[in-house]
Amino acid sequence: MDTPLYRAIQALMERGFSRFHTPGHKGRDLGIFSGVTPFDFTEVRGAGSLYAPDGPIAETEALYTRLYATAGTFLSAGGSTLCIQAMLRLIRPLGQKVLIGRNAHSSAISALALLGMQPVWLYPETDSDLLPQPITPQAVEAALREHPDAAGVYVTSPDYFGKLSDIAGLADACHRQGIPLLVDNAHGAELFFLPERQHPMQLGADLCCDSLHKTLPVLTGGALLHVGDTPLARRHAFAAQAKAAMALFGSTSPSYLILLSMDLLLPRLADGSIARELAQTAARAQKLTALAAGQGFCLPKGSLLPTRLSLGFFALGQSRAAFDALLTRCRVEPEYLAGHYCVFLLSAQNRGSDYARLGRLITQTPKHPPLPVEEGFLPARQVCPPREALFAPRETLPLAQAVHRTAAEVVSRCPPGIPLLLPGEQIDENIAALLNKYGIFTISVLK
Repeated sequence: MDTPLYRAIQALMERGFSRFHTPGHKGRDLGIFSGVTPFDFTEVRGAGSLYAPDGPIAETEALYTRLYATAGTFLSAGGSTLCIQAMLRLIRPLGQKVLIGRNAHSSAISALALLGMQPVWLYPETDSDLLPQPITPQAVEAALREHPDAAGVYVTSPDYFGKLSDIAGLADACHRQGIPLLVDNAHGAELFFLPERQHPMQLGADLCCDSLHKTLPVLTGGALLHVGDTPLARRHAFAAQAKAAMALFGSTSPSYLILLSMDLLLPRLADGSIARELAQTAARAQKLTALAAGQGFCLPKGSLLPTRLSLGFFALGQSRAAFDALLTRCRVEPEYLAGHYCVFLLSAQNRGSDYARLGRLITQTPKHPPLPVEEGFLPARQVCPPREALFAPRETLPLAQAVHRTAAEVVSRCPPGIPLLLPGEQIDENIAALLNKYGIFTISVLK
């Protein structure tokens, strides 16, 4: 193996120095982890530093930068959460407001609060498949006319159900106004290695994150922060400031095992082997999608992530609880089970038996008359900024007693981390009913 960080770690192991530094296991036997503990180093001489500009980690990042043709691609051992925090920190000097899709992950909300930024919500409309539509360039243009002082536009693409936004159109709309486009591409890391040019870095985004660990063979927490090679990103020197932005939020003890797993993925990305595996995975997903369509499941419409399978089980008259029981019976664990859809993440690491079980789940789901669906985001009145609400005195109340009070926390069904209610939003009867539906019976509110 000839990758920069692996070479450096191998050299440190061969040197055989006594380890009077962290971690405490000193590379020795640790039960089931004994095969990896010798590689679990920290930022000693020769190992590099995640937030420093040189060393083997910087060499690995340079190779990723070349592969993606970006102004800078940076490793994260803190998942896309760290990348999202850094992206928002990078645009903070440009203003206080951020135009942001309401289906943003909760980590973005927390980052906005920590940075003292104010979200201006872009609410997606519901499509005929009863799923949120992607935020459109037209919606962004209208919002920018109303909020010309926005520091940036933030969208999530693909979303949990696999729907892709028109990133090229969004980038054009943003750049005409001199505004950067930020994309949470956490669920679309494989897009760069599929035949269609659908990755945000290929379509003009200024900043985006990829969670490599979600669909590629990388340890949990492995992600990338990309700075696009765009005129706007160059003008604001995002690449030069990215490390400092990540260091503000990131752990000073990043996992070298996570970093090493991303380092060792590079050859497979560069030689096309991952692309070939993804093509096979997409073909399997297509077959399963056709099978599900024939069975009568509702399926997402529009531009979709080719390796994602989302099944609308409400169309077969199945409740969430009933479909959950079917999942257990077929021994299948999904990524996300919503009130009306179930989401499956496919990768080349899934075995043939995995696909056989998923096929049985699809064909064995009983058919009944469709169930009514009440999904979507309920607009709430923002009473105070998220930062003020998060840091204000609070109390925890039963949900029934919290109606007309102001939320003091991010409330989400987990997974995923898409908030149902945000800090500073007022709880009305409709929102209380939605929270109750998802089994949320107590909530923190402002005193």
